[in-house]
Amino acid sequence: MKHSDKIRDGQAAVRLGLIGAGIIGKKHAVMAENFAGCRLVGISDVNPSAKALADELGANYYSDYEEMIEAESPEGVIIATPTESHATVGVTCAQHGVHLFVEKPIAANVQDAQILVENAKENGVRLLVGHHRRFNSLVETTRLAIKQGKIGKLVAVSVLWVLLKPSDYFQIEWRRQLGGGPVLINLIHDIDTMRYICGEIKRVYAETSSAVRGFEVEDTASVSLRFSGGALGSIVVSDCVPSSWSYEATTGENPYYFRTDDNCYLFFGTEGCLAFPNMRLVRYENPQQAGWQYPLLTEHIQVDDHDPLIRQLDHFCRVIRGKEEPRTSGEDAMRSLAVARAILKSGERAEPLELS
Repeated sequence: MKHSDKIRDGQAAVRLGLIGAGIIGKKHAVMAENFAGCRLVGISDVNPSAKALADELGANYYSDYEEMIEAESPEGVIIATPTESHATVGVTCAQHGVHLFVEKPIAANVQDAQILVENAKENGVRLLVGHHRRFNSLVETTRLAIKQGKIGKLVAVSVLWVLLKPSDYFQIEWRRQLGGGPVLINLIHDIDTMRYICGEIKRVYAETSSAVRGFEVEDTASVSLRFSGGALGSIVVSDCVPSSWSYEATTGENPYYFRTDDNCYLFFGTEGCLAFPNMRLVRYENPQQAGWQYPLLTEHIQVDDHDPLIRQLDHFCRVIRGKEEPRTSGEDAMRSLAVARAILKSGERAEPLELS
């Protein structure tokens, strides 16, 4: 399909630019080029090798993202640069009046995130943050099931994100330093998912360890949570053990990971339990015969399969056009970042921390 032929709902496709053509940036670029709702007009990256990707996708390459904005006039940009530059790049784009999609986490710290959120508001720019799991049908169905009371009142949730990162992963220096570990890089996804499904997290208490690899960064953490609705939660996160229990491995969402048939989340309620992502619902068939001496009924909740990244891209285009509000706003993403940061701080202090 030619760029000029891209029409959707009677409108020309949304003009998008990409800033940062690394692994996730390239994935966004390919999706945007192949999606009818948008047109990829430019790719910006300080690495000149990104020009080959731009040429392949029929977009223009720029080493300077401000130059791209001036030349191409995109309606929105996808920011997939390293986390430390999210706020700086986002603020500059907002000052040019360009709507923002920022990869997760929204920023390196809550202070930078606040600056980005305030600048987006001041410039009338819409801001969506890339917590794409909110667009996964399994997550949406689980959230709805719990909100509808299919397991009664939520009592507790158990989260596992446990796997083995290969040794060559740590050849990149920042991955061995504070801030480059599984809590901020990986667990923040699960934190956001728990907030989306279960409600706000009001307290965390964590133990962290780097005993296996001996790096500055943590390799393992154990976390206790309290949700605002009263439910409790537990998390074990580790990137130094062979395991079949993680979101990526169990959902098959990312084909890079070896697929397993296990669950990574368990939701416990007063009237039943739900295993995720197998979507196995366990409860008593007769509520009048409830107790450990009675048999349990097991059901499977059917879920349609959709690519969450494509759904997220479609949503961003609709957000740009004012047809939908951001599913993960800047303020919302900032709260997930605050929880992740509180977990690390709790581990350092060996004490529980309250979140406002």
